[in-house]
Amino acid sequence: MGGGQLKVHLGQKRVLQDPRRFRVIVAGRRWGKTQVCKIALIQAAAGKKNQLVWYVAPTYQMARDILWEDLKLSIPSKWVKRMNETRMTIRLVNGSTIMLKGADKPDSLRGVGISFLVMDEAQDVKEDTWEKVLRPTLATTGGRVIFIGTPKSFNWLYDKFQEGQKGDTYKDEKGRTVVNAWKSWQFPTITSPFIPKKEIEQARRDMDEKSFRQEFEASFETMSGRVYYAFNRKEHVGDFAFNPHLPIMVGQDFNIDPMSSVIIQEQPNGEIWVVDECVLFGSNTQETADELARRYYRHMNSLRIYPDPAGNNRSHGRGESDLDILREAGFKNIKFKRKHPAVADRVNSVNRLLKTAEGVIRLRVDRKCRHFINALEQTIYKPGTREVDKSAGVEHAADAFGYYADLEHPVRDIKILGVSL
Repeated sequence: MGGGQLKVHLGQKRVLQDPRRFRVIVAGRRWGKTQVCKIALIQAAAGKKNQLVWYVAPTYQMARDILWEDLKLSIPSKWVKRMNETRMTIRLVNGSTIMLKGADKPDSLRGVGISFLVMDEAQDVKEDTWEKVLRPTLATTGGRVIFIGTPKSFNWLYDKFQEGQKGDTYKDEKGRTVVNAWKSWQFPTITSPFIPKKEIEQARRDMDEKSFRQEFEASFETMSGRVYYAFNRKEHVGDFAFNPHLPIMVGQDFNIDPMSSVIIQEQPNGEIWVVDECVLFGSNTQETADELARRYYRHMNSLRIYPDPAGNNRSHGRGESDLDILREAGFKNIKFKRKHPAVADRVNSVNRLLKTAEGVIRLRVDRKCRHFINALEQTIYKPGTREVDKSAGVEHAADAFGYYADLEHPVRDIKILGVSL
């Protein structure tokens, strides 16, 4: 034990040496947030006797996956009195204890006096867990805290970040000068010397603009507004006509009211055109299949349907699924994931086609596709969440396109190479 590296880069050193009681780090992917967690915990536990030092991640399993093995390797064995693998607890010879916890069971975090706390991935921890459970445990000890995370909308982590941006002193509501106990930093991934710049540029090409700003530039982006934030009528809508010589892709959503089909053609220049739509209210799968067959009967061999995977399971009057009905109508080329794609994956795929972080637009929409345009413009998230608000019922055409986008143009899982320290 004791072979782990504890070296830091300049940004990490600034955080670790700052004396403020509450420190907030908002950083991009692979900047080295875990290294700061590890060093801060060890310093707090080893620097003074009989300290209770906690690391809290959103879940118990995340705490184990993110930090436990690395932490064990980084503490010299001569410092350790005993260790409990199951409870992820390390007792040092000086009487201090380091414990790793999960915020998914907040009641288990109550009632102890914590000397030092690290909240990792704080953007994914509920605010009440901090305010009502963890904050009171610091009252008797005057305990210090480091909050670490990646931006996720303007949530409570953003509020704490703003506290740290007020300066060393500030005027309160009554005009009194207050010494600020908070300090915050915003570190883009590129500020880490251990990440090759070419890897970041690759991510810039592969991700949509907003996701790149959030994940790599540590930028707070609103997630409670428009789902398809990259859509702009002036940039994406025009005259993009059907070409009978190109293959036809159909994104299909099976919501009964309306049934929504989006007609897609991939262009020789790499652009993707939505050239038509078939939106039927108060309808069913059979009527949709009949209408698509009526429109494109001459092109059945070059037509592929990308349906909602749930259509493979839903049974109708004769025991048929939605996909069975499509096949019986002559649509033999049907492509879908066996597992329903995550909503966030579908949305990110669509937004990246609308505009990448480099400003490249690949998706164009013919002006007659008014339901699809409305879906891109008007689909919103429920306030303060990443859950789509379906109360207006406008999202179905965008969902239909998303099944195609997620399969044929998925957002890559970006793995940044280099050393994360």
